[in-house]
Amino acid sequence: MSFCRIGIFGFLLVIPLFLQAKEPESQDPIRFAPLPMEGKKILQEQFFGLVAYLGETLQREIQVVEFLDYAELLTAFREDRVDLAYLGPLPYSLLSGADGDVEPVACFRESNGASEYTCSLVVSGDSGVDLTQTRALHIGLTQPYSTCGYLAVSLMLQQAGRSLDEVGIEFSYAGNHTAAALGVARGEFDLAGVKTSIARRYRHLNLEVVVESPPFAGFGLYANGRQLSQQTRDHLRTALQEFDPDVSEKAQELMRQWGGRLAQGTSNVSLCQDSKIRGAIDRLPPGWSEVR
Repeated sequence: MSFCRIGIFGFLLVIPLFLQAKEPESQDPIRFAPLPMEGKKILQEQFFGLVAYLGETLQREIQVVEFLDYAELLTAFREDRVDLAYLGPLPYSLLSGADGDVEPVACFRESNGASEYTCSLVVSGDSGVDLTQTRALHIGLTQPYSTCGYLAVSLMLQQAGRSLDEVGIEFSYAGNHTAAALGVARGEFDLAGVKTSIARRYRHLNLEVVVESPPFAGFGLYANGRQLSQQTRDHLRTALQEFDPDVSEKAQELMRQWGGRLAQGTSNVSLCQDSKIRGAIDRLPPGWSEVR
């Protein structure tokens, strides 16, 4: 009789322990989407090292999901078809405003080691284009949801007393920063808005910066909280913090081998969450994001 009581009591203890047990961590591939700022070949070269490192660190397959359009990437994130994304401040702001489950796990430094970057308006050095004098202009933009696209170009034109919606100014979307810059070099655009670091890359094509934007928060790695567990998100944040030169030198040599925009390491994740971007968005005309 006592045996039965002990057996039943032991069984009752097991039930709540079983019910409280956490589900095992998923081993499905993590779908990573880098923002399509440049051509496919350049993106693959720049993110190959990061993808390999994250796969080894998490012991999970990292599957790169490629999008040509920023809006498609953001939609896929909201629809849980993306687990991890590399985003700039405008895409992140738009996503976080509509989705509370986007969580920063890393903030990457720029090529000069800073945690901020700027955009620039570039012209061809022998074009004779004067932003303050030339009335008819064809401007190349990156994409509607690109920080250096409609938003930054609007701010930079305001500095010169001009506006994207004034008579005589036309604009077209080139698709990415490289295409916008090369469009100026080929004479397809009178000027274009691109990330300043990319503008400098093409100085050998006689591209000149005529206006530079105020600084924006840096690019970051953002996790989908509905798809990746808190354990995985914490693991990512801790692992990538090792690449912050202010915290550790442990992995600096490895990250420098990755090259490209990731070579300078990371900074505190809070530095990729810039509230100023919301103010800039609020100053744009209604329907700005639908203009293509």
